[in-house]
Amino acid sequence: MDSKLDVLIYAHDGRGLGHVSRSVGIGLALRRLFPGLSVLLVTGCKTTAELIGDGSLDWIKLPSYKTNVSGGKSSGVKGDSNIDDKLLGGLRARNIRDIVDTYRPKVFLADHTPQGKHKELLPSHDVSPETVRVLGIRAVVGEVGKVWSEFSADVFSSAYSNILWYGDSSVAGIGELERLSGHYGVTPHDAGYVSRLSELQFLDQNQEEREKVAGVISVPWAGEGTAVLLKKLAQTLSGIDVSYGDWKIYMNLREPGSGTVVEKFNGLGHVSFEQVGPQFLRDLRNSRSAVIYGGYNSLTDVMVCGVPSLVLLRGMKDGEQEEHAAVLARKSSAVQEVFADHSVTVGELREGLVKCLEVEVDEHSINLNGAENAARYLAALAGGSDADR
Repeated sequence: MDSKLDVLIYAHDGRGLGHVSRSVGIGLALRRLFPGLSVLLVTGCKTTAELIGDGSLDWIKLPSYKTNVSGGKSSGVKGDSNIDDKLLGGLRARNIRDIVDTYRPKVFLADHTPQGKHKELLPSHDVSPETVRVLGIRAVVGEVGKVWSEFSADVFSSAYSNILWYGDSSVAGIGELERLSGHYGVTPHDAGYVSRLSELQFLDQNQEEREKVAGVISVPWAGEGTAVLLKKLAQTLSGIDVSYGDWKIYMNLREPGSGTVVEKFNGLGHVSFEQVGPQFLRDLRNSRSAVIYGGYNSLTDVMVCGVPSLVLLRGMKDGEQEEHAAVLARKSSAVQEVFADHSVTVGELREGLVKCLEVEVDEHSINLNGAENAARYLAALAGGSDADR
């Protein structure tokens, strides 16, 4: 095989950062454990460099998709390239095909669906037939039609041979594994939860101890109810004793209208705003509490850090976040309370945060080594070994 690359990782992109963050975590683990392997990540997510931070992972930037959410349902709109969503899918499909044809990777890891967003992976399946294609799927999929369609199953059977499942069957049970096995016709490899934070911690081992902040609040992307929620948070934090310490709110401050949001917190000297990036993970580790949205990535982060947290849900139609947060709340005391973002009250937020500030997170047995386990699995397929370390 005329391969110029060991592992190529494709990350689905659109609105949230979960898909890209998992992919970055696995890529970082590959580069750390197997420095002799060549690894590339391809995605349209424009914040990828910030997610990688100081890690040694190279990536190729595609023009990015953009997704709006209305009534819990997402739909594609023109991204920063100002190219129509569906047209962009076709153009990116040709880009990805050319990348695969040029690099001829030994292993290709696709996140979320075997066909890719807007079926953009399909043309690449016709080139580099020797490439071993692996599908990576999160712990709880939810009712995502593109994952559970007959089309996805047909695409998988024609081009893929393996599934990496980023979950822990001892936590979520075997129902999701059985469903995936029945749909795709293979037994998934149970890798464990993938945490980018776990990998970035290897880069921050010599960080000096600092005084803990009261809490961090993560709102990585704005939705329909974000402005109302932040107004409630401003009222909440104004009623919590400043003796607990400072609060940091992480948002994409480059989004239009972010300045208006910041104004809601005028007069709260113990509250500051930060751009989403690697510093969030450092502050999370040094925090007494957190407010996060219930995406896979954020839930994994607070479990790794052992930070008691309030989890907010956006009410998406696929039901993934509700199901996943409920499962983890039964297994990890890092998930203290779960609320719908549109209906949570100031009183509930204040009571929940004070509770988080005064509790300690218990030890748990959830497998959070998914990035490392996935990296070893992929390295074996690519012909790497522990001798590469």
